[in-house]
Amino acid sequence: MHLTELVLVINFPIFLGWFFKQLKIFSKDDIGALRKFVIKVSVPFIIFRNLYKSNIEDVSQLLPAALAFLIVSLLFGLAVFSLRKLVSKDKLTQNSFCVGSFMGNYGYLGWGVLFYFLGDAGFTRAVFFTVFFWPVFLFIGFSLSILLSGGRFDSSSIKIILKALYSNAFVPIIVVILALYMNLQDIAIPIWLNKSIESFASITIPAILFTVGLSFSMIIKKSHIKTIVSGTIMRLGVGIIFGIAAVFITSLLFKVDAHTKKVILIESVMPTAAISPFFCDFINCDNETVSGILTFSTLISLLTLPFWFSIIETWTWL
Repeated sequence: MHLTELVLVINFPIFLGWFFKQLKIFSKDDIGALRKFVIKVSVPFIIFRNLYKSNIEDVSQLLPAALAFLIVSLLFGLAVFSLRKLVSKDKLTQNSFCVGSFMGNYGYLGWGVLFYFLGDAGFTRAVFFTVFFWPVFLFIGFSLSILLSGGRFDSSSIKIILKALYSNAFVPIIVVILALYMNLQDIAIPIWLNKSIESFASITIPAILFTVGLSFSMIIKKSHIKTIVSGTIMRLGVGIIFGIAAVFITSLLFKVDAHTKKVILIESVMPTAAISPFFCDFINCDNETVSGILTFSTLISLLTLPFWFSIIETWTWL
């Protein structure tokens, strides 16, 4: 599709979600239930479908994509911690900037965007990129919490980490392993099951983007604008530097194909992760500021992601 059509295809379900939110058709509980259905039920089906049907050559991109994710995440974590005092002298504001900027929406929004930009090959590599999202997210997040608050891990923190890992990472990782095993062993599945998997998989991407629209909150206080703009620039602009660094490092260690390189670069300029406010329970920060970075960066990304995609498509070194 033409780039303009891609933008419209991606933005339409997001706008539709926002429109339905304005009509107040969905309550907060409804939105939470719908999002939980997509994450817990629908997403595993599309992961299985794409990995089960992917070419064997695609599987070779799992390690470089996963390593690139770790590199990008570490660079973001180091950057926000190092630059926090330039954003504000206020400790609360610094913490809000760090929490709202260190981790991007690589999986939820990233999968939807890359599916439309690069097709099934892009989605498959995006899954590889995010396969260790929760372990890395929690590791970097709690490391930041220790540095920012001067605290240390205790038994309660470890229990929270293990619970979050089990709740969010267990099923996707099992699905990835199962799908790749069945793919490599050429294990056939019944026609009826294949059709059922396709049915669930087909609704996933539009549902992801629809729930992104449902999550938008446009109320931003003037006192938060500087921090929100700083976090947005970090996520949507500076991130491309970290993406290029990740591509360079992984290319030294692995044979990285063009699709994977593009996925790494586009993922590096994704907006703030929807679950970033999770760490406001462990770090003294302002929830409204973090939510503002999340909303504003996501809104602006609807323009910057197509821009970066058009730029990356012209880079012959890929």
